[in-house]
Formats: sequence, C-alpha cells, structure tokens
Amino acid sequence: MTVLPAATINGATRLAGIVGWPVEHTLSPALHNAAFRFHRINAVYVPLGVPRGGLRTLLQSLQTVGALGVNVTVPYKEAVIPLLDRCAPSAAVIGAVNTVVFEKNRLVGHNTDGLGFLASLGEVLAPRGQHAVLLGAGGAGRAVAISLALAGVKRICLAEPDARRRQRLVRDVKKAGLVSVAGVAPNSPALRRELAECRLLVQASPLGLRERDPLPLPAAWMPAGICVMDLVYGKKLTPFLTLARGRGNRIIPGWKMLLHQGAESFRLWTKKKPP
Repeated sequence: MTVLPAATINGATRLAGIVGWPVEHTLSPALHNAAFRFHRINAVYVPLGVPRGGLRTLLQSLQTVGALGVNVTVPYKEAVIPLLDRCAPSAAVIGAVNTVVFEKNRLVGHNTDGLGFLASLGEVLAPRGQHAVLLGAGGAGRAVAISLALAGVKRICLAEPDARRRQRLVRDVKKAGLVSVAGVAPNSPALRRELAECRLLVQASPLGLRERDPLPLPAAWMPAGICVMDLVYGKKLTPFLTLARGRGNRIIPGWKMLLHQGAESFRLWTKKKPP
C-alpha cells in the first residue's frame, strides 16, 4: 500500500476516485493525484472498489461528504445512469457514463471516453471512411461505437455475446451516424469475415483485466497490417496487443485513452486545464 505524506491530507481535503469492480489494476490515481499536486488542489484520488448492489450507497455517501466527483468503470458505466440527477449530452448520446460530477445537491453524469478514444486513435489513424470491428458492447464499447459513427467511419461490426446488448447498440449506432453496421456473435464465421476486411480493430470487452482471461478472439483470426487498439491496459502490453504487434499491426495501448479521457474528467471536476 502506498502511503501519501501526511502533509498532503488535512481537514479540508476533498475526495475523488474511481468506482468499479475490480479496480486493482487502475492507473487513474497516479494520473489525477499528480494533476492535483501540479495545481496545488487540496484533493486526493483513490480507488473505490464496490461490489454489485453497493453503487447507490457509495454515491450517496460521496455526495454527503462533498466529494469532487468520480470516474466510473466496469461494470457500472450503464448501471450508474438511473442513480444520477442528470446526464450531460455526451453521456446521453452514448448511453454510458464514465465521469460523475457532484454539483451541490446534484449528481451529473458525463462521458469522456468517446473524446479520449478519438484523441488516442487520431494519433495513429483517421477514422473517416474506415471499416472497424469492435469487440464488446458494454459501456466503453458504446462510447467507441457511437464516437466512430459520429466520426464518419464507413462500417462498424459489433461483436458481443449478449444478444440484447448487441442489438441495442446496433440500433443506437444507426441513429448516431450514416454508417453501415452489423452485430455478430463472438467467434462466429461472420466475425471472421469482417476481420478479414477491417482496417481498425478495437478490443473493448473486459477480457484481459484478469491474468487468466482468454483472448477475445481466436489467435488465428488476428488480421495483419491494420490498426489495433485494446482499451484494457496494464504495466505491459496485453496478450491481445502482443499478438497484434506480432502480426505487424500498428497498436494503441489502452493507457493512451485513459490519459485523454482522464484529462477531460479533471477539467470537469476542477475547471482547470489539465497539466
């Protein structure tokens, strides 16, 4: 356990953090605590692991103690919405929340994942006109899919095991932009055909968070010569990105999206420019 110097916390210190289950892997505390120190803001950012069923109680407690806000990660990006007073347009369009701002007596949900995704992707590939395959249709997957549709991709294939979640995202992507979109089951022949045609592959499922997780697709199906991004991140490349790099693909690690979306969360909480 890392112990902060006592002088950094006092009776006026405000709280921020990341809410999810699990949260042991998160790098967000290092990011935000460094930004608080840079701006001399008397606040501390901590991981807040909460099992299912405890989300409402946690948010109420944080509101009571006057917290700045929280990031929201797996599995609560959609589940948190009914517990909020309002959603900003970014979150309403995407249908998922990754940042909550405590505004006096109101909890306001935002989504900075879409902005963070496009900023990190733009360093490597312009999305307009591309054929993309997305693995996972949860909260992060929704942000990626809707953002790609708004950015003008030509086609999106959504691979998700939950048929209801998959169909819902297909519907919402069609509303968001003039884009060809298909929903398929993982490991299906349809997915393999889409992979053979795509120029962008995004891994947005939770697979890879745990050491023993399987790959999100059969290794033999990994395309070559495209751009591959994994939203899961760690101290080293995920097995998915290691496989992708071995096929000669341009890769984007998930920490880049973490950096860009975290910077926007910091701005929302503090009204200050992220360092």
